[in-house]
Amino acid sequence: MGAYRLHRGLRQAGLQSEMLVLRKVTEDPSVHRLSDRLNRWERAQRRLAERRHQRRLSGVPRATGSGHWSLNQFSYRIADAINAFAADIVQLHWVGDNFLPIGQLARIRAPIVWTLRDMWAFSGGCHYAGDCLQYRAQCGRCPQLVAGSANDISARVHAQKRSAWSNLPLTIVAISEWLADCARSSAILGDRRIEVIGNPIDPRVFKPLDRGASRRAFNLPLDKKLILFGAIGGTSDRRKGFAFLAEALTMLPNDGRTELVLFGSARHEAIDAGRPVHQVGRLHDEVSLSALYSACDVYVLPTTQEALGKTLMEALACGSPCVAFEGTGPDDMAGHRLDGYLARMKDSADLAAGIEWTLAQTWSREDLQARIVARYGVERVSERYVKLYESLVDGSR
Repeated sequence: MGAYRLHRGLRQAGLQSEMLVLRKVTEDPSVHRLSDRLNRWERAQRRLAERRHQRRLSGVPRATGSGHWSLNQFSYRIADAINAFAADIVQLHWVGDNFLPIGQLARIRAPIVWTLRDMWAFSGGCHYAGDCLQYRAQCGRCPQLVAGSANDISARVHAQKRSAWSNLPLTIVAISEWLADCARSSAILGDRRIEVIGNPIDPRVFKPLDRGASRRAFNLPLDKKLILFGAIGGTSDRRKGFAFLAEALTMLPNDGRTELVLFGSARHEAIDAGRPVHQVGRLHDEVSLSALYSACDVYVLPTTQEALGKTLMEALACGSPCVAFEGTGPDDMAGHRLDGYLARMKDSADLAAGIEWTLAQTWSREDLQARIVARYGVERVSERYVKLYESLVDGSR
Protein backbone atom coordinates (compact mmCIF):
# COMPACT_ATOMS: atom_id res chain seq x y z
CA MET A 1 0.00 0.00 0.00
CA GLY A 2 2.82 2.41 0.81
CA ALA A 3 4.43 1.59 -2.55
CA TYR A 4 1.23 2.35 -4.44
CA ARG A 5 0.70 5.61 -2.57
CA LEU A 6 4.20 6.67 -3.58
CA HIS A 7 3.55 5.59 -7.17
CA ARG A 8 0.46 7.78 -7.35
CA GLY A 9 2.33 10.65 -5.71
CA LEU A 10 5.15 10.43 -8.24
CA ARG A 11 2.69 10.53 -11.13
CA GLN A 12 0.98 13.53 -9.58
CA ALA A 13 4.41 15.18 -9.38
CA GLY A 14 4.81 14.73 -13.14
CA LEU A 15 6.99 11.61 -13.32
CA GLN A 16 6.16 8.78 -15.68
CA SER A 17 5.99 6.14 -12.96
CA GLU A 18 5.03 2.58 -13.92
CA MET A 19 4.51 -0.17 -11.37
CA LEU A 20 5.21 -3.90 -11.81
CA VAL A 21 3.41 -6.22 -9.38
CA LEU A 22 2.76 -9.92 -8.93
CA ARG A 23 -0.96 -9.50 -8.23
CA LYS A 24 -2.88 -6.52 -9.56
CA VAL A 25 -5.87 -5.38 -7.48
CA THR A 26 -6.55 -2.03 -9.15
CA GLU A 27 -7.80 -0.94 -12.56
CA ASP A 28 -4.96 1.63 -12.76
CA PRO A 29 -3.38 1.17 -16.23
CA SER A 30 0.00 2.31 -14.91
CA VAL A 31 0.13 -0.81 -12.70
CA HIS A 32 1.30 -3.87 -14.64
CA ARG A 33 0.83 -7.53 -13.68
CA LEU A 34 4.10 -9.44 -14.00
CA SER A 35 2.53 -12.39 -15.82
CA ASP A 36 1.40 -10.03 -18.58
CA ARG A 37 5.05 -9.05 -19.18
CA LEU A 38 6.34 -12.63 -19.46
CA ASN A 39 5.92 -15.11 -22.30
CA ARG A 40 4.51 -18.59 -21.72
CA TRP A 41 7.90 -20.17 -21.04
CA GLU A 42 8.91 -17.38 -18.64
CA ARG A 43 5.61 -17.71 -16.75
CA ALA A 44 6.28 -21.44 -16.36
CA GLN A 45 9.78 -20.64 -15.09
CA ARG A 46 8.36 -18.25 -12.52
CA ARG A 47 5.83 -20.78 -11.24
CA LEU A 48 8.54 -23.45 -10.97
CA ALA A 49 10.83 -21.05 -9.10
CA GLU A 50 8.00 -20.18 -6.70
CA ARG A 51 7.28 -23.86 -6.00
CA ARG A 52 10.97 -24.61 -5.42
CA HIS A 53 11.17 -21.64 -3.06
CA GLN A 54 8.20 -22.88 -1.04
CA ARG A 55 9.56 -26.45 -0.90
CA ARG A 56 12.94 -25.34 0.36
CA LEU A 57 11.39 -23.01 2.91
CA SER A 58 9.02 -25.68 4.18
CA GLY A 59 11.98 -28.07 4.52
CA VAL A 60 13.66 -25.75 7.04
CA PRO A 61 11.77 -25.99 10.36
CA ARG A 62 11.55 -22.64 12.10
CA ALA A 63 11.02 -21.87 15.74
CA THR A 64 7.59 -20.82 16.96
CA GLY A 65 7.11 -17.09 16.49
CA SER A 66 9.89 -16.74 13.93
CA GLY A 67 7.71 -14.66 11.61
CA HIS A 68 7.82 -14.44 7.83
CA TRP A 69 10.84 -15.66 5.83
CA SER A 70 11.94 -15.35 2.21
CA LEU A 71 14.93 -17.01 0.51
CA ASN A 72 14.68 -15.70 -3.10
CA GLN A 73 17.27 -18.20 -4.34
CA PHE A 74 15.42 -19.52 -7.39
CA SER A 75 15.87 -17.46 -10.51
CA TYR A 76 13.62 -16.63 -13.42
CA ARG A 77 13.84 -13.79 -15.94
CA ILE A 78 12.14 -10.96 -14.09
CA ALA A 79 15.07 -8.61 -14.79
CA ASP A 80 14.28 -8.81 -18.52
CA ALA A 81 10.70 -7.74 -17.79
CA ILE A 82 12.00 -4.82 -15.71
CA ASN A 83 14.53 -3.77 -18.35
CA ALA A 84 11.80 -3.75 -21.01
CA PHE A 85 10.41 -0.58 -19.42
CA ALA A 86 13.68 1.22 -20.32
CA ALA A 87 13.42 3.16 -17.07
CA ASP A 88 15.85 5.84 -15.89
CA ILE A 89 15.46 4.58 -12.31
CA VAL A 90 14.24 1.22 -11.01
CA GLN A 91 12.52 1.63 -7.65
CA LEU A 92 12.27 -1.56 -5.59
CA HIS A 93 9.95 -2.06 -2.64
CA TRP A 94 9.03 -5.35 -0.91
CA VAL A 95 10.41 -8.18 -3.09
CA GLY A 96 10.07 -11.23 -0.82
CA ASP A 97 8.54 -14.65 -1.52
CA ASN A 98 10.95 -15.06 -4.48
CA PHE A 99 9.37 -12.17 -6.42
CA LEU A 100 12.85 -10.78 -7.19
CA PRO A 101 15.51 -13.52 -6.90
CA ILE A 102 18.85 -12.50 -5.40
CA GLY A 103 20.83 -13.02 -8.60
CA GLN A 104 18.47 -10.98 -10.75
CA LEU A 105 19.40 -7.59 -9.25
CA ALA A 106 22.72 -7.58 -11.11
CA ARG A 107 20.84 -7.95 -14.42
CA ILE A 108 18.86 -4.75 -13.95
CA ARG A 109 20.40 -2.07 -16.17
CA ALA A 110 19.08 1.15 -14.60
CA PRO A 111 20.26 2.61 -11.27
CA ILE A 112 18.38 0.93 -8.43
CA VAL A 113 16.73 2.68 -5.49
CA TRP A 114 15.54 0.14 -2.94
CA THR A 115 13.05 1.20 -0.28
CA LEU A 116 13.41 -1.10 2.72
CA ARG A 117 10.16 -1.95 4.49
CA ASP A 118 11.70 -4.52 6.81
CA MET A 119 15.11 -6.12 7.48
CA TRP A 120 15.13 -8.78 4.75
CA ALA A 121 17.57 -7.04 2.37
CA PHE A 122 20.42 -7.47 4.86
CA SER A 123 19.37 -10.62 6.73
CA GLY A 124 19.80 -14.33 6.10
CA GLY A 125 16.12 -14.82 5.31
CA CYS A 126 14.06 -13.37 8.15
CA HIS A 127 12.11 -10.18 7.62
CA TYR A 128 12.61 -9.12 11.24
CA ALA A 129 15.62 -10.30 13.23
CA GLY A 130 14.29 -9.84 16.74
CA ASP A 131 17.16 -9.65 19.23
CA CYS A 132 19.63 -11.26 16.80
CA LEU A 133 22.45 -9.04 15.48
CA GLN A 134 24.30 -11.60 13.36
CA TYR A 135 23.38 -9.72 10.17
CA ARG A 136 26.10 -7.26 11.17
CA ALA A 137 28.78 -9.84 10.27
CA GLN A 138 27.59 -13.22 8.97
CA CYS A 139 24.38 -15.12 9.61
CA GLY A 140 24.42 -18.73 10.77
CA ARG A 141 23.32 -20.65 13.87
CA CYS A 142 20.08 -18.75 13.37
CA PRO A 143 17.98 -18.49 16.55
CA GLN A 144 14.81 -18.53 14.42
CA LEU A 145 15.61 -22.02 13.09
CA VAL A 146 14.89 -25.21 15.00
CA ALA A 147 18.28 -26.68 14.07
CA GLY A 148 20.52 -23.73 13.27
CA SER A 149 24.14 -24.48 12.39
CA ALA A 150 27.18 -22.58 11.19
CA ASN A 151 26.25 -23.33 7.58
CA ASP A 152 22.47 -23.28 7.89
CA ILE A 153 20.14 -21.71 5.32
CA SER A 154 20.50 -18.28 6.93
CA ALA A 155 24.29 -18.42 6.48
CA ARG A 156 23.96 -19.46 2.85
CA VAL A 157 21.37 -16.82 1.94
CA HIS A 158 23.36 -14.09 3.70
CA ALA A 159 26.55 -15.10 1.89
CA GLN A 160 24.74 -15.26 -1.46
CA LYS A 161 23.35 -11.74 -1.04
CA ARG A 162 26.70 -10.35 0.03
CA SER A 163 28.46 -11.88 -2.97
CA ALA A 164 25.79 -11.09 -5.57
CA TRP A 165 25.30 -7.47 -4.51
CA SER A 166 28.86 -6.51 -3.50
CA ASN A 167 29.52 -4.36 -6.58
CA LEU A 168 26.00 -3.17 -7.35
CA PRO A 169 25.37 0.60 -7.16
CA LEU A 170 22.37 0.29 -4.86
CA THR A 171 20.89 3.38 -3.23
CA ILE A 172 18.93 2.49 -0.12
CA VAL A 173 15.91 4.27 1.33
CA ALA A 174 14.89 3.22 4.82
CA ILE A 175 11.44 4.24 5.97
CA SER A 176 12.61 5.04 9.51
CA GLU A 177 15.76 6.10 11.34
CA TRP A 178 15.75 2.81 13.26
CA LEU A 179 15.71 0.75 10.07
CA ALA A 180 18.40 2.97 8.54
CA ASP A 181 20.64 2.40 11.57
CA CYS A 182 20.13 -1.36 11.24
CA ALA A 183 21.05 -1.22 7.53
CA ARG A 184 24.13 0.95 8.21
CA SER A 185 25.37 -1.61 10.73
CA SER A 186 24.83 -4.56 8.38
CA ALA A 187 27.53 -6.43 6.50
CA ILE A 188 25.53 -6.36 3.25
CA LEU A 189 24.37 -2.74 3.00
CA GLY A 190 26.57 -0.88 5.45
CA ASP A 191 28.72 0.76 2.75
CA ARG A 192 25.81 2.04 0.60
CA ARG A 193 24.19 5.42 0.40
CA ILE A 194 21.27 5.23 2.82
CA GLU A 195 18.54 7.88 2.99
CA VAL A 196 15.55 8.04 5.32
CA ILE A 197 12.19 8.79 3.70
CA GLY A 198 9.00 7.62 5.37
CA ASN A 199 5.86 6.23 3.82
CA PRO A 200 3.44 8.78 2.35
CA ILE A 201 -0.03 9.46 3.75
CA ASP A 202 -2.90 11.00 1.80
CA PRO A 203 -4.82 13.42 4.07
CA ARG A 204 -7.72 13.47 1.62
CA VAL A 205 -8.36 9.82 2.52
CA PHE A 206 -7.05 9.49 6.09
CA LYS A 207 -8.70 12.32 7.99
CA PRO A 208 -10.83 12.77 11.11
CA LEU A 209 -14.41 11.70 10.44
CA ASP A 210 -17.45 12.18 12.64
CA ARG A 211 -16.90 9.90 15.62
CA GLY A 212 -20.54 9.09 16.27
CA ALA A 213 -21.27 8.22 12.66
CA SER A 214 -18.10 6.13 12.48
CA ARG A 215 -19.10 4.16 15.57
CA ARG A 216 -22.58 3.53 14.25
CA ALA A 217 -21.07 2.25 10.97
CA PHE A 218 -19.29 -0.51 12.92
CA ASN A 219 -22.03 -1.01 15.54
CA LEU A 220 -19.71 0.22 18.29
CA PRO A 221 -20.97 1.75 21.57
CA LEU A 222 -21.31 5.53 21.59
CA ASP A 223 -20.63 6.03 25.31
CA LYS A 224 -17.39 4.06 25.87
CA LYS A 225 -13.68 4.74 25.53
CA LEU A 226 -12.51 2.51 22.69
CA ILE A 227 -8.99 1.05 22.49
CA LEU A 228 -8.02 -0.09 18.98
CA PHE A 229 -5.52 -2.78 17.98
CA GLY A 230 -4.94 -4.03 14.45
CA ALA A 231 -2.61 -6.43 12.66
CA ILE A 232 -2.75 -8.62 9.58
CA GLY A 233 -3.49 -12.04 10.98
CA GLY A 234 -4.90 -10.53 14.16
CA THR A 235 -3.29 -11.40 17.48
CA SER A 236 -1.24 -14.41 16.30
CA ASP A 237 1.88 -12.53 15.09
CA ARG A 238 4.12 -12.36 18.16
CA ARG A 239 6.10 -9.42 16.80
CA LYS A 240 2.92 -7.33 16.78
CA GLY A 241 2.89 -7.62 20.56
CA PHE A 242 -0.74 -8.34 21.40
CA ALA A 243 0.45 -10.32 24.44
CA PHE A 244 1.83 -7.09 25.90
CA LEU A 245 -1.46 -5.30 25.26
CA ALA A 246 -3.43 -8.16 26.81
CA GLU A 247 -1.26 -7.96 29.94
CA ALA A 248 -1.57 -4.17 30.00
CA LEU A 249 -5.36 -4.41 29.87
CA THR A 250 -5.34 -6.46 33.09
CA MET A 251 -3.65 -3.49 34.77
CA LEU A 252 -6.26 -0.94 33.65
CA PRO A 253 -9.26 -0.18 35.86
CA ASN A 254 -12.09 -2.56 34.95
CA ASP A 255 -14.77 0.04 35.58
CA GLY A 256 -16.89 -0.63 32.52
CA ARG A 257 -15.72 2.53 30.75
CA THR A 258 -13.25 1.02 28.23
CA GLU A 259 -13.71 -1.60 25.52
CA LEU A 260 -11.33 -3.18 22.99
CA VAL A 261 -11.71 -3.08 19.21
CA LEU A 262 -9.72 -5.47 16.98
CA PHE A 263 -9.24 -5.52 13.22
CA GLY A 264 -7.05 -7.43 10.79
CA SER A 265 -8.07 -11.05 11.33
CA ALA A 266 -10.29 -12.87 8.85
CA ARG A 267 -11.59 -15.15 11.61
CA HIS A 268 -13.14 -14.59 15.03
CA GLU A 269 -10.58 -14.96 17.82
CA ALA A 270 -11.17 -16.15 21.37
CA ILE A 271 -9.85 -13.31 23.50
CA ASP A 272 -10.20 -12.55 27.19
CA ALA A 273 -9.43 -8.86 27.58
CA GLY A 274 -11.25 -8.36 30.86
CA ARG A 275 -13.74 -6.12 29.03
CA PRO A 276 -15.98 -6.34 25.96
CA VAL A 277 -14.15 -7.01 22.68
CA HIS A 278 -15.45 -5.92 19.27
CA GLN A 279 -13.92 -7.76 16.29
CA VAL A 280 -14.54 -6.03 12.97
CA GLY A 281 -12.47 -8.44 10.85
CA ARG A 282 -10.28 -7.59 7.91
CA LEU A 283 -10.91 -4.24 6.21
CA HIS A 284 -10.15 -3.99 2.50
CA ASP A 285 -10.53 -0.30 1.70
CA GLU A 286 -9.05 2.92 3.03
CA VAL A 287 -12.40 4.63 3.67
CA SER A 288 -13.40 1.88 6.11
CA LEU A 289 -10.00 2.10 7.80
CA SER A 290 -10.34 5.85 8.16
CA ALA A 291 -13.78 5.44 9.72
CA LEU A 292 -12.50 2.83 12.20
CA TYR A 293 -9.55 4.96 13.31
CA SER A 294 -11.93 7.92 13.70
CA ALA A 295 -14.30 5.81 15.81
CA CYS A 296 -11.72 4.98 18.48
CA ASP A 297 -10.14 7.00 21.27
CA VAL A 298 -6.63 5.53 21.15
CA TYR A 299 -4.70 3.27 18.79
CA VAL A 300 -2.20 0.89 20.42
CA LEU A 301 0.76 -0.51 18.45
CA PRO A 302 2.71 -2.72 20.89
CA THR A 303 5.00 -4.18 18.22
CA THR A 304 8.53 -5.03 19.32
CA GLN A 305 10.11 -4.26 15.92
CA GLU A 306 8.41 -2.04 13.37
CA ALA A 307 10.00 -0.53 10.27
CA LEU A 308 7.79 2.54 10.62
CA GLY A 309 4.19 1.73 11.49
CA LYS A 310 1.73 2.31 8.63
CA THR A 311 -1.31 1.81 10.83
CA LEU A 312 0.03 4.21 13.44
CA MET A 313 0.52 6.86 10.74
CA GLU A 314 -3.01 6.28 9.46
CA ALA A 315 -4.48 6.53 12.96
CA LEU A 316 -2.71 9.82 13.66
CA ALA A 317 -3.90 11.22 10.32
CA CYS A 318 -7.45 10.36 11.41
CA GLY A 319 -6.97 12.21 14.68
CA SER A 320 -6.55 9.22 16.96
CA PRO A 321 -3.67 9.48 19.49
CA CYS A 322 -1.36 6.47 19.71
CA VAL A 323 0.46 4.38 22.27
CA ALA A 324 3.49 2.35 21.14
CA PHE A 325 6.79 0.98 22.38
CA GLU A 326 9.80 3.22 21.93
CA GLY A 327 12.97 2.11 20.16
CA THR A 328 11.92 1.33 16.59
CA GLY A 329 9.99 2.98 13.73
CA PRO A 330 7.19 4.65 15.74
CA ASP A 331 9.81 6.94 17.33
CA ASP A 332 9.89 8.84 14.02
CA MET A 333 6.17 9.58 14.00
CA ALA A 334 4.79 9.89 17.50
CA GLY A 335 6.15 12.48 19.90
CA HIS A 336 6.01 11.24 23.50
CA ARG A 337 3.11 12.98 25.26
CA LEU A 338 2.61 15.04 22.09
CA ASP A 339 0.90 12.56 19.75
CA GLY A 340 0.29 9.93 22.40
CA TYR A 341 2.69 7.92 24.56
CA LEU A 342 5.88 5.94 23.87
CA ALA A 343 6.25 3.22 26.49
CA ARG A 344 9.42 1.44 27.52
CA MET A 345 10.10 -1.52 25.23
CA LYS A 346 8.27 -4.71 26.27
CA ASP A 347 7.05 -3.06 29.49
CA SER A 348 3.37 -3.92 29.83
CA ALA A 349 2.98 -1.79 32.96
CA ASP A 350 4.27 1.29 31.15
CA LEU A 351 2.07 0.43 28.17
CA ALA A 352 -0.92 0.37 30.52
CA ALA A 353 0.15 3.70 32.02
CA GLY A 354 0.42 5.15 28.54
CA ILE A 355 -3.08 3.98 27.56
CA GLU A 356 -4.56 5.36 30.77
CA TRP A 357 -2.74 8.69 30.36
CA THR A 358 -3.74 9.04 26.71
CA LEU A 359 -7.40 8.33 27.42
CA ALA A 360 -7.39 11.00 30.14
CA GLN A 361 -6.21 13.77 27.78
CA THR A 362 -8.19 16.08 25.53
CA TRP A 363 -6.82 15.85 22.01
CA SER A 364 -7.14 18.13 19.01
CA ARG A 365 -7.75 15.69 16.18
CA GLU A 366 -6.89 18.38 13.64
CA ASP A 367 -3.51 19.04 15.29
CA LEU A 368 -2.68 15.33 15.32
CA GLN A 369 -3.40 15.12 11.61
CA ALA A 370 -1.53 18.32 10.80
CA ARG A 371 1.67 17.15 12.48
CA ILE A 372 1.81 13.78 10.72
CA VAL A 373 0.89 15.25 7.32
CA ALA A 374 3.59 17.93 7.65
CA ARG A 375 6.19 15.14 7.75
CA TYR A 376 4.61 12.41 5.65
CA GLY A 377 2.08 14.02 3.34
CA VAL A 378 2.19 12.42 -0.10
CA GLU A 379 3.38 15.63 -1.81
CA ARG A 380 6.24 16.05 0.69
CA VAL A 381 7.41 12.44 0.40
CA SER A 382 7.14 12.41 -3.40
CA GLU A 383 9.19 15.59 -3.60
CA ARG A 384 11.99 13.96 -1.61
CA TYR A 385 12.02 10.93 -3.90
CA VAL A 386 12.09 13.15 -6.99
CA LYS A 387 15.17 14.96 -5.65
CA LEU A 388 16.85 11.63 -4.92
CA TYR A 389 16.14 10.33 -8.42
CA GLU A 390 17.42 13.56 -9.99
CA SER A 391 20.69 13.29 -8.06
CA LEU A 392 21.21 9.75 -9.35
CA VAL A 393 20.33 10.52 -12.97
CA ASP A 394 22.45 13.67 -13.00
CA GLY A 395 25.34 11.78 -11.41
CA SER A 396 25.26 9.08 -14.11
CA ARG A 397 25.62 11.55 -16.98
